[in-house]
Formats: sequence, structure tokens, C-alpha cells
Amino acid sequence: MKKLPALLLFASSFALADSLAPVIDNSNYPIGVTPQAPIPASSTMNSTFEMMTRLDEAQAEIQQLNGKLEEQANLIAELKKKQSAMYADFDERLQQIENKASGAKPATEVEPAAKPAEPMPTPAPTAPKPVAAPAASATTPATGSQTPYQQAFEAFRNGQVAEAIAQFSDLLSKDPNNQLANNAQFWLGEAYRVNKDIPSAKKAFSAVLEKYPNSQKVPDALLKLGSIEMDAKNSVKAKELFTRVITDYPTSKPAEVAAKKLQQLNGTPAQ
Repeated sequence: MKKLPALLLFASSFALADSLAPVIDNSNYPIGVTPQAPIPASSTMNSTFEMMTRLDEAQAEIQQLNGKLEEQANLIAELKKKQSAMYADFDERLQQIENKASGAKPATEVEPAAKPAEPMPTPAPTAPKPVAAPAASATTPATGSQTPYQQAFEAFRNGQVAEAIAQFSDLLSKDPNNQLANNAQFWLGEAYRVNKDIPSAKKAFSAVLEKYPNSQKVPDALLKLGSIEMDAKNSVKAKELFTRVITDYPTSKPAEVAAKKLQQLNGTPAQ
């Protein structure tokens, strides 16, 4: 009977030992270093899931940015088209102003008929005779019509580049002495450049210098040739052309642009 309390005491000691936390042997760790408890598997899975969620969000943001970049690219392309049209229209208006300043009548105007002559005071009252209107010039269009230059220019301004090239070329071939032939030669080069036909563009711009050396389009043609060489990474030739614009036409608008491009080539910030 005395053995029963001893057995009960022994069994209760085992139950107490099982309820206590397991003993960790720290003898193999350096002094001052506390071993870390193992990370539960559920915590690792949560971290992985969180990283995947953030990755998905980042990819979504990148797609949105790509869409915005594409929209910006389209907007820039539209602005370039509008800028080209505005530049072309400005050139046309400038040419009309130049013609008026030099005393020449613009191609868009029709020379008006002369007014009837006023009667001269004579002893005998005679009725005045009207003076016949002068014959229209060969280059003067009829009212409501367009000259070949205007048709070609309008085609280019409307983005019909191939048609503009054909019409400018036809004008220069049939009427090389036209008062707007220098402009037609310049815009032919510009149309080739827009059409990515760089060799033909260079040839057309060079023809402005050779055939119309006194034309006001010469500095513009030099600037275009310099820009073509700059785009082709021919820095030496580009600098030569830009310097020529600045030296020979220092007060022109192309000279201002040439100066900025020359600063870019020299690595100097544009003013």
C-alpha cells in the first residue's frame, strides 16, 4: 500500500515535465548571441504573396506609363505636323510681303484694269474714252484659280508630300524663270526631306545655292543642309555650313538658329 503514493508522485512528475517548454541547448552558440526561433512556414508564404502582389501592382503602373508615353508620342507627332503647316503658311505670307515691298505683285493677285481716263479740259466738250486694261501676265492666274506653285504648296501643306514633289518638279521644269521658282526649289528640298529621301533633299537644297544665289531662300537652304549633316553625325561639315549662315547672313532668322545648333555641336549650352 505504501508503493501507491510513490507511483502517483512519479507519474505526476512526468506530466509536469511534458507541460513545460522544451529546453534549448545554447552551449554551441557564442557568448552574447541569442538563437532565433525558427520562422513559421505561414509567415514565409505571406511575405511571398505580398511580394507578388507588389510586383503585379508595379507591372500595372508600368503599363499605364507606357500608355501615357504612347499618347505623348502621338501628341508630339501631331504638334510637329501643325508646326510644319504653320511654318509653311508663314513662309507663304512672308513671300507676299516681300513681293509687295519690292514692288512686284504677288502671284495670288490679279492686276486690276486701269480706270477710264479723266477728260482733259478742251474748248470742245468731248466725251472721255476709257483706257483699255493691260493684258494679263502669263504667270497671273484668273480670278478663283491657283498657280502651279500654289497648288504644289497647298499639297505639301496638306501632307500630300509625293504629289507636292511631283508638282514642284513640274513647275521648275516647265517654268524655271517663274518669280517663285526659288521658293519652289526650296520647298522641293523640304518635301524630299519630309519624305526621308535625304540624297534628293540635299540635291534640291544645293540647287537653291547654285541656281538662285541672290535668293532670300539661300540662308534657309544652308541651314537645312547643315541640319542634314548634323543628323548624319557629320559634325565638321555641319559646322562649316552653320558658320557660313552666321557669317554671310548675320541678321537673318536662319543665322539665329544656326548659332544655337553650332553651340550644340561645340558642347556649349544654347543661350
